Amino acid sequence: MRVKITLARASSEQEIKMPLDFRRHFISFIKTMIKGSQAFTRFEEERPGYSPYVFSINFKQIIDINRTLQEMTVKPPITMTVSSGLFDPITAICNGAIVSKGEKTVLGLTVQDVQLLPLKQIRSNMVEFKIAGHAVLRSAEDYVDGSNIGELEEAINTHLVTKAGFLRNGDNSELPENKITAVRVLPPAEYRKGVCYHYGGQLTTLQGKIRLAGSPEALQFLYDFGLGVRTGQGFGLLEVVNEL
Repeated sequence: MRVKITLARASSEQEIKMPLDFRRHFISFIKTMIKGSQAFTRFEEERPGYSPYVFSINFKQIIDINRTLQEMTVKPPITMTVSSGLFDPITAICNGAIVSKGEKTVLGLTVQDVQLLPLKQIRSNMVEFKIAGHAVLRSAEDYVDGSNIGELEEAINTHLVTKAGFLRNGDNSELPENKITAVRVLPPAEYRKGVCYHYGGQLTTLQGKIRLAGSPEALQFLYDFGLGVRTGQGFGLLEVVNEL
């Protein structure tokens, strides 16, 4: 399940300056949207664990990036896509966004439109995905940049299986039992190392396209909940390019 939220300022042609470290503002926006719902309770826990959703931010046009000032100039609108395999988080975000329509929210932007996207059901054992922005993957020692395919596969599968178990233990009967198993990374390698500003520092990330093979349930889980870690912080949303 996915919802797309469109944000802009009063003038659709007005350029917007925003920090390169912009994701933290949209994390706060999600918190505001779901406050009072069951989905918000994870933010009240000391160790909330894996996020039950993933989101990405898309700009109509990036006009300029100033690394000295650590800000960028973008052309609106800005779209926020949120995905989850669970009904409750998407419902809470949809309702919160609808209530916020016409009001100034994150970075002085106004919610202009809320659109529930068509359901996507993956039926293939091989899918070519596009990473929307950046994905963050960790090994036992450090962040993974994709240069070692074995390390990349291990990181993807560690996060995948651990996250599936965590969410299933949260009494989410919507998740399939015992069908979310390890996936393989297929050639060619169209992904690359990226670097992203986040919470005052820089993260090593993965960008581009990635082909994965596995059970349809595992591939659906990655589509619904995102690739890697920090998915609730705006990393790892996948878009289906092609079912192979």
